[in-house]
Amino acid sequence: MFRRRGVFCAAHCVWIAVLWFGVTACHSVRPLLPPTPERVVVSDGWLAMGTFFDVDLRVAPDSVAAANAWLAWTREEVARLEAIYSKYDPESEISVLNRALARGELQSEPMPVSPELTSLILGSAEVWARTGGAFDVTVGPLIDVWQRAVARRAWPSDEELREAKLRSGMERLLLGEGGLRVRGAGMRLDLDGISKGAVLDHLGRDFRARFAGAAALLSFGESSILAIGDPDGAGWRLGVTSRDPDVGELARVVLRDRALSVSSSVGSVSEIGGEPVSHVVDARTGSIVRGTVEAVVIAASATEADAWSTALLALGARKKSVQIVERAGLDAYVYESGGRTIVSQGWDEFVSF
Repeated sequence: MFRRRGVFCAAHCVWIAVLWFGVTACHSVRPLLPPTPERVVVSDGWLAMGTFFDVDLRVAPDSVAAANAWLAWTREEVARLEAIYSKYDPESEISVLNRALARGELQSEPMPVSPELTSLILGSAEVWARTGGAFDVTVGPLIDVWQRAVARRAWPSDEELREAKLRSGMERLLLGEGGLRVRGAGMRLDLDGISKGAVLDHLGRDFRARFAGAAALLSFGESSILAIGDPDGAGWRLGVTSRDPDVGELARVVLRDRALSVSSSVGSVSEIGGEPVSHVVDARTGSIVRGTVEAVVIAASATEADAWSTALLALGARKKSVQIVERAGLDAYVYESGGRTIVSQGWDEFVSF
C-alpha cells in the first residue's frame, strides 16, 4: 500500500508550475504549454482570498468572446465567495460569525448561515471524521495560543493549551434548520485549509457546463489547483518544486479532470528560544508540527485535495496515514525531514517523467 523513497532535505516552501521543456514558474502557475490550432489561450489573474488567483483557459477560436465573459463573471463570483469564506475580509460572513463566537453567542440561539458556508462546514466535518481530527477548522484558539507564545518568545503552558483545546473541536458545532449553534464559548473557525478548493470546484462546475470539451487550469496561490480537460492531448503537466535549492524538483504529475493541493509545515516559521515554531498546529494534541512535513494530494475535487493535504501535515509520512488517504479514494505523496517519504498505491498513475 505504500513505498518508501529516497531522502529529501528540509524544504522552506513548495510551489507548483506548469512544465514545458523543464521550465518552472516562480511566483504563479504560468502555463507554458503551447496552444494547439484548435485551442486559443484566454487567461487572467488577480489578488483574491489573501493570495493570487490564476486562470488559464484553452477554448475553441469561436469561444474566445464567451471565455472573456466567463472571466468577468469569475472575477465577480470569486469576490462574492470571498465575502463568505475569507478571514482577510473583516466583513465576510466567517469574520462576522467569528466575532459572534468570541462574544460567547450561538450557544443558546443559532445563527443563520449561508448555503455555501453550511456546505463547507459539513464538508469539513466529513474530513475531520475521516482523519481522526487531524483536519479541524475549529483549531483557531490553539493557533492563537501559539501566536501569543511566539510574540512573547516563551513556550505556551500546558494550561494554556488545555484551555484552548476546550474551545476547539468539530464535535462542538451543531448545524440545524435554524443555522449554526456551538457547545462552549470562545470558538473560532478558520477555513483557509479548505475554502480555496471549494471556490475552485464551484468555478469548475460552471466552466464545464458552459464550455464542453474545453480545458482550464485554475489556481490559488500556487498550492491549490484544479485541472479541467486536456489542453493538448498530453494532459496538464505540473511540477511540484521546493524553494530549497538542495531539494529542487519534488515531483512531476499529469492531470486531467483532477485537483491537486500542496501543503507545507514550513511555509511560515518563527522561533522560541532558538527553536523553530511551525505555523501548523495539530488540532488533536494542540502541539505544533515539528520538522519538515510536505504533502501533495490528488483528488477528484479541489475541496477534498485542500483539506487532506492540510490534514497530512499532522498525520505525517506514516503507513497509517496513506492507508487513511487510500480508503478515502485519494492519492498522496508525503515527505518529511529525516528521509521518510510515502506515496499512495495509485500515485504512479499521475507521475510524469
